[in-house]
Amino acid sequence: MMASAKTSIACRTAVFIYLVLAFSSVAFSFNEFELIQPKYDPITDDAKYDIDAYVKAKFSKSCYEAKPGDLTERLMRNTKDLKERNCAQRLPQAIIIGVRKCYSGRLLQFLRFHPSVEMRSDLVPLDLFSGAYDNTLELYRKQMPFTTARQLTIEKTPEYFIVPHDVPKITHDLIDPNMKVIAVVCDPVRRAIADYVRVKTGRETEYTSHLMGNTFEETVMQAEREGHVNHLNALIDSGLYFKHFLRWLHYFPQEQMYLLDSKLLTINPAIELKKVEEFLGLPPYFEESHFAFDEQSGHYCIVFPQKVCLQGSSGQQPKRPKVDDDTLKTLYEFFAPYDRSLSSAFGQKLTWTNNRYNENWGNK
Repeated sequence: MMASAKTSIACRTAVFIYLVLAFSSVAFSFNEFELIQPKYDPITDDAKYDIDAYVKAKFSKSCYEAKPGDLTERLMRNTKDLKERNCAQRLPQAIIIGVRKCYSGRLLQFLRFHPSVEMRSDLVPLDLFSGAYDNTLELYRKQMPFTTARQLTIEKTPEYFIVPHDVPKITHDLIDPNMKVIAVVCDPVRRAIADYVRVKTGRETEYTSHLMGNTFEETVMQAEREGHVNHLNALIDSGLYFKHFLRWLHYFPQEQMYLLDSKLLTINPAIELKKVEEFLGLPPYFEESHFAFDEQSGHYCIVFPQKVCLQGSSGQQPKRPKVDDDTLKTLYEFFAPYDRSLSSAFGQKLTWTNNRYNENWGNK
């Protein structure tokens, strides 16, 4: 009798332990399932080619509604909807830090159509670290778009790549140490010439008086040392990409940094955007059918969900100056070691290093 009772108790104990372990396993599996859920809502295949499906994917759970007839604009939802969707102005999880005149605006205009992305739409630089923002970053946050927890907030400010010097530290310490950082780079000589044209045509005035000479050559070459590049000039310093990347790499691991050669984005935007999607952890959306080459602008435009060409890519463009071949050769030779270091660090061949200097630009 005693043996039978003991056996019964042992059986019940074993069953109880089994049930506890089974429940714990289920609970663990449930928690594990919760943890591995994708951050962003999946995108159905039909949203990549059907306009109604796209609008549903982009706006059905968004903090905004589509503006009829123009998907580049959106309308804020009412207060009740914002609250139900847990909409808030969140700090960005990804930033595009430049480089100026390397078509980072093209990347921004393409990415804004991704159903899981909300971009800061104001193209005026934030000047985040000028002292106008306190340590709580509330003024900065209030300039971000409203997003849900299942959307990615991206903002673009090309100045971040260069100045102020402590931008990488503040971004890491105050915004997000897991920030994804994208830098769009391009041929540094072409970039310097384009930047020179921008300043000389009056689009920027703060550099003109003390940094700009009467010609491009006077601006970028040292007057007192013939044949030597004025590396302290902002037009030249901005093209020393590896130098500026070192500041960012001091605070962010390389896997959180993405180097995008703008020429590749120009040649085949779909392929490059797929790579950016993967880097950002976004569900795949972009397809080659979303883009078409525009003869008038000479660039690819996005054609789905509606046709949009890069702002400023069509119409009258400022005429670039004719630069003498000796100056071009000297500039390419000057930038070459920095370009090699950048290429080596990221394991990526840069398009402008493929050819001789006069094939990249020249005076055609």
